Amino acid sequence: MIAVIADDFTGAAEIGGVGIRHGFSVVIETKVDKNISADILIIATDTRSQTPEKAADVTQKITSELLALHPDFIYKKIDSILRGNVGAELTAQLITSGKQKAMLVPANPQLNRTIRDGIYYYNGIPLNEFSFTNGTSNARTSSRVLDLLGEAVRPFTSVVSIGDALPEKGLIIGNTSDTDDLDNWVRKIDSQTIPAGGSSFFDAILRAHPKQTANQKISPLRLGPKMMYICGSAFDNSRMLVQKARQAGHAVAYMPENLLTDDGPDHSLFARWKNEICDGLQKTGKVIVAIDKITGVQENVSCKIRQAVATAVQSVMNEAEIDELIIEGGATAYAVTQKLGYTRLYPVNELGPGSIRMKVRENANIFLTLKPGSYTWPDVIWPY
Repeated sequence: MIAVIADDFTGAAEIGGVGIRHGFSVVIETKVDKNISADILIIATDTRSQTPEKAADVTQKITSELLALHPDFIYKKIDSILRGNVGAELTAQLITSGKQKAMLVPANPQLNRTIRDGIYYYNGIPLNEFSFTNGTSNARTSSRVLDLLGEAVRPFTSVVSIGDALPEKGLIIGNTSDTDDLDNWVRKIDSQTIPAGGSSFFDAILRAHPKQTANQKISPLRLGPKMMYICGSAFDNSRMLVQKARQAGHAVAYMPENLLTDDGPDHSLFARWKNEICDGLQKTGKVIVAIDKITGVQENVSCKIRQAVATAVQSVMNEAEIDELIIEGGATAYAVTQKLGYTRLYPVNELGPGSIRMKVRENANIFLTLKPGSYTWPDVIWPY
């Protein structure tokens, strides 16, 4: 068995999609179950949104529990543009595993995310010059990968290229320009190395991994008629797509601007919002739930927004039939699945890069599709 620790929910789903693409059976869990049977076991966390200390504690606990299952190896899935607590989590996993080094390859050349000479490029542009969002939560103030990982791990972090001698200890970041580089980095992994990075590096690892049990068949795609989209991403492209859908006359239910107060959500506005979502479903069979502008509350606003969205989803699903629940954004996905009590997922369709459709153990009547906010919607699931 291969084990994976993912720092957010959409990342876990993305890795699951890579697994089923290669024919492996995959299970995504929110906690370690010693009785699970699968070729690939993925533990989905929300450590990307937590403090470095909390993220390290969670990673240490999960690593210890996974080691008791004696997996072939434990892959650490991190954000491809190095958001979150990458250094703290990898350090915790190294210490708990008793390993000497981590091979970190976050680049995704197929999506034009590359690292050259220690500089991260997105579509050929240095990362800090590329505008992802109109907010600050995803802003990158530097393109140097050493800066992105932070001062705490810099003393034992190195950036290397193919052909360089590898350090014997610490965090090693691989310069990566193409898929050949990914394959070459896979060959550098030994028994004392934790492999870590994005979905492209995991894909390269599976290409080189023996497939004695890899015979899982891909399920045919048959989408249900009732579809609810939850667009929780702050990425500009995502917000523009939602705006275009609304301008074209499609059902879009934005969270009311004044919904959140210091004392909690405004119940009358919340009820109106929920009814708008239900009306959209009833009239067209499809509705987009999204966030536009929020005023009044500043402290922990992102967390409060996610919780309000999760509560709205739960309220709607208590009243309306949903065949396809489609969520954009890892932190939003985590909040919604926690609210709904979903703890075990089975990937069945890879709809496009990062867009994974899954069965839910706790609700046999629904399919859950997750997509990272920075990825493009595949046409098969986004009809707008």
